[in-house]
Parts: sequence; C-alpha cells; structure tokens
Amino acid sequence: MPQDLGLLEGTFIMPTGRRKPSLFTDLRRRLRLEWFRLKHRIEELRMAYGYKFTVGAKGKRPKLGLRKVGPTAQALYRQMYTAFAEGDINTLSTICTEGLVSSFRARIAARPQNERMQWTLHKFTKGPMFASSRIAMMPFKASALRQVVVRLQSRQSLTRTVSRGSGRPPEIFKGTGEEKLVSEYVVLQRRMWKGEEGPWMIWGTTEETDPDTVLKPDAPVPTTASK
Repeated sequence: MPQDLGLLEGTFIMPTGRRKPSLFTDLRRRLRLEWFRLKHRIEELRMAYGYKFTVGAKGKRPKLGLRKVGPTAQALYRQMYTAFAEGDINTLSTICTEGLVSSFRARIAARPQNERMQWTLHKFTKGPMFASSRIAMMPFKASALRQVVVRLQSRQSLTRTVSRGSGRPPEIFKGTGEEKLVSEYVVLQRRMWKGEEGPWMIWGTTEETDPDTVLKPDAPVPTTASK
C-alpha cells in the first residue's frame, strides 16, 4: 500500500482569529460553522470507533491512543526539523512519508555546499491541540489509513551560516537566528496493513479550513472517507 495518498478527503480544521465569523457581526454564519463542527466531530468519533472495532482480528484491535498523539506529534516535529537542518535524509526517511521526504531531499540538495543550518526549538508555548481525525478504509482485508492533525505552537529559530575558509569564523546570514513564534498544523499518518499497525509518521502540514468551503449551499455533509 502506498504511503502517501494526500490529505484525506473531509479533513476540517476549525478556523481561528479573523478567519472565524464573528459572534457579533456575523452570527448566522458563525452558528452554521459551529453546527458543522459539531456534526464533523461526531462523524470523526464514529469513524474512530468503527476503525477500532472493525479493523484487525480479535485480540489485536488497533489502539486509538488519543492521549499519546499530542506528545508524539511534538517529538516527531522536533526530530523532523532538526534532521532537515542537518541534512539528515536517513532520519527523515524513518519519520516522514515519501512525498515529504522527496521535498526535503530536493531542498537539501539545493543548498550551497558551504552553507550550514541550525534549527532550535526553544520551547512549546502551548500544549498540542487536537484539530482533526480522518480514516480511510482500504480495499484490502484489515487495512486502513489514519490521519490526525495537531496544532503545535512554539518559539523557534533557524540560523543559516556560510563557511568563509580555514581559520575564519562562519558568516551568519542576515535576518536568521532570530527567535520567532510559530504555529503549525502538523498532519500525522499511520497505516494499518493486513492487521499490522505501523508507526506514526509526519505527512506534512496544512492550513485552517476556509469557512466558505463548508458554508456554501452545495458543501458536502461530513461523511466517512474512503479510497
């Protein structure tokens, strides 16, 4: 079964801030969006428990492990960006899906040979926030693909330097090395293949859902994803 089937259909991430309709100036759209979120969350729970009790043999039911998803996302996130900065393709290949590894490989290959990068995660500013969960059943016995989206907020910095020759200190690129507040929606993916559940891997990152895509009259009703 291929690793990368893209972001699963029906993934919904509740918009925040200015992207979310206001309760004071756009109450009708806000209530419709909240109703959509509630229906979507109920559908996600139905899919999750359907996955748990219909995939795999008795005694080998997959564990949802919802409490572990956040810490797992944080750990993989730290490993991924550290490995990318260091140009460590071997590590990236073990924690990222094929499409993301290919993207990182091309970006690493494009770096000048005398350029170095150092990524530092100073701290997570908030706990991981569970944003979405989707499951696609595969046309094979006891096989499925599971994706969850976790919002991670952190203070981090990326320093780029270039070597200037023997005996001279490296030069730091202007504008790099500054600590910044970063918020990303990280997509984790896990495969169940013929009853055997694989490890969580990072598929990539995604964005909040545009309210217009779910509030328009012909928007699809939340339903079980399938491939």
